[in-house]
Amino acid sequence: MTDVYDFSDRIGRVEPSATLAISNLAAEKEAEGADIVDLSVGEPDFDTPENIVEAGKAALDAGHTGYTSSNGIPPLKEAIAAKLRGSGIDADADEV
Repeated sequence: MTDVYDFSDRIGRVEPSATLAISNLAAEKEAEGADIVDLSVGEPDFDTPENIVEAGKAALDAGHTGYTSSNGIPPLKEAIAAKLRGSGIDADADEV
């Protein structure tokens, strides 16, 4: 018995994932011996550091379980701007 599916014409117009294409290319180059740092998929090849795990747990326990404002988190934006200023980059929180 052969299964035949009648897909919409639109399915033929779906483009392949550019992210996966880059990830596959990086894997090919690495297999060829190239020194690759693949940042395409976002899946690290190391365990999450314990301090980050604990911070995540604390955030969940504090009820931070939803999305933040699309404008960002003001204290975080200020901390990033301060870090940039400490590195000699003129930055304000409203530019982050």
